[in-house]
This record gives sequence, structure tokens and C-alpha cells, in this order.
Amino acid sequence: MDSILRLQNVRHQYKGRTVLDIPEFKVPHGSIIGLAGPNGSGKSTMLRILSCLEACSSGAVFFEDKAILPFDERARHLLTYLPQEPYLLKRSVFENISFGLKMRGQKKSTRSFVSKALELVGLPPQFADRQWYELSGGESQRVALASRLVLKPSCLMLDEPTASVDMESAQMIRRAILLAREEWGTTLVITSHHQSWLNDICDQIVYLYNGRLLDHSYKNVLLGPWDEVSRDLVSMPIADGQLIVASTPPTNETNAIIPANAIRMTSAELDTSQQKLSCLVTGIYANKKSSDLQISLTCGDQQLMMEMGESDFLKEDIRPNKQVTVFYQPTDIIWIN
Repeated sequence: MDSILRLQNVRHQYKGRTVLDIPEFKVPHGSIIGLAGPNGSGKSTMLRILSCLEACSSGAVFFEDKAILPFDERARHLLTYLPQEPYLLKRSVFENISFGLKMRGQKKSTRSFVSKALELVGLPPQFADRQWYELSGGESQRVALASRLVLKPSCLMLDEPTASVDMESAQMIRRAILLAREEWGTTLVITSHHQSWLNDICDQIVYLYNGRLLDHSYKNVLLGPWDEVSRDLVSMPIADGQLIVASTPPTNETNAIIPANAIRMTSAELDTSQQKLSCLVTGIYANKKSSDLQISLTCGDQQLMMEMGESDFLKEDIRPNKQVTVFYQPTDIIWIN
């Protein structure tokens, strides 16, 4: 059994509109999987379906290779969900964290379990005596996470856990996630717009766009409409006056992706079909699947991610806030709808 959770032919609709269309998706045991994508891409919906909190319109959800329905009794005790804006009871921190244990009939050693959960999120044991109204935004988020960790879930779903928290809280949340996996083997699925934080913690990041899984970073999505340049080419203006040029799309409104490995820092000589863009380097991340580095770029109002080998990275002297020129082929652009 290689996966703790699996979606099979899952489709979900709201008011007749398809918001999720996932042929297959697997979450390996003990992994930390990130879900990334723009607002409205289906991340939160997918997380709720994985958490057994919402029924999909069609398809099946499997937990440890057994099909489960929403609010399945067994899965409910092993899957735990933390929403983007968690609700705290109007009680003490201790009562908030111990509430789930009491609901499950746990009465012994509750104080020690709460202290351990607080330790995991970087808060001292005496913090348990604070009231809900005495907490900052970051402290509230960490207490809400502690109230889930105290249950020692097999799989924990986190929806934007670092949204609107300070840097210290974001790092403490990261630490707690890694400790949960290390100590209990907890599997985690996390949505976040915080790209560098997600890159740093996840074994794999899955990108969604319009409810579908992408093979490439959502930062490389190019939104139509497109203007005709010639019989074979179209262009899309970006905020600084530059143009992104592509081969003719199915329609002028079609959206596209430019793969990260299709963007290069060097141009092949005498190849006049190459297009170039002036961009600002905004981030540098390690690629956990290979020795390549991922370079985050801003070109006008367009966000792009490119891949670069270590030797090319050193040769080009890439660093944050450096202005660079990148090259691509119009035929490299892939149409996605």
C-alpha cells in the first residue's frame, strides 16, 4: 500500500460549474504534499474532499485503499483538517486544545498531552492558561494547529496555515509540521500561496488551475486574450510594455503555460525564432527532485518560474533583485483550455 489517500476520477460541481476534475491523485504515506495555484483553482475544495468533509459530485476517495464516504467514522478519527481561518472556542488555550481529546473520551494525562502539543508549536506549557482573547493572530493559528496535533492524526490537512501570520509563527508552524511527521509519521497535505515556505517544507508540490492538475508551476500560466501578430503567431502584452509571443492558439481567449524548463538564460545564435523577456529575479529555490534550481522571475505583471542547472546558475551569477534576460521559443508554449 503506497498511498494513504487517493482520489479516483473525482469531479465536483457548484451550481452546474465544474470546479474540480482530478482523474487520479495519490498522497504517499508519511509525505508532505503541497497544493499550489491561484485563487479559485480548487485547492480548498480538493482539501475538504480529501478530509472527508465534503462529498464530490462523482468519483471516489480512498483511505488506505478502502473507499470512504464523507464523515466516515473511521476516517474521521484519523484525518484532521485545519481551515484557513480556524475558530477558537471562547475558552482557555487548554480547553481549546483538549476539546478534541474529550470528544474522543480521553480523560487521562490530558494536561501532559496539551503541554506536548504546545511544545510542538513553540509555545510554553504555561500558555495553556491564557484566554482566547489574549492571543495574537499568529498565536491563535498555532493554538489551532496544536488542537489538531494533540490528536496525533494519521493525515493532517492544512489550508493556508501561514496566511496572515508573522515570520516567527510561520517558522514555528513549519517546525511543528516536521516534528509531527518525525514523531508520529503524520502525512500532511498543505495549501499555501507562500511559495518559498511551501518549497522549503514539501516533498512534492502539485499545481492546480481551474480545478485541474498541471504539470508545471501555476506561476507560468499565461492568461488570454491574445492578439494576432501573423498567420502563425499571437502575442499578449504585459504591464511593462513587453510582449509574450506564442504560436497560434485554438482561440484568442485560450490560456496557456510556458514550461519552466523551456525558459533559458542563453540564446542559441542565429535562431531568429527565439523570443526574449527582461525579468527581475525574485526568488531562488532548491528543487527536491533534481539538482536543478528554481528561479522565480517577475516580468512586468507576469510571474514565471524557470529551472536552471547549478553550473549555469553560477556562470550567470544569479541573485535576487538582479535584472536578467530570458529566452524561449513560441512553440514551447502549451495551450491548456
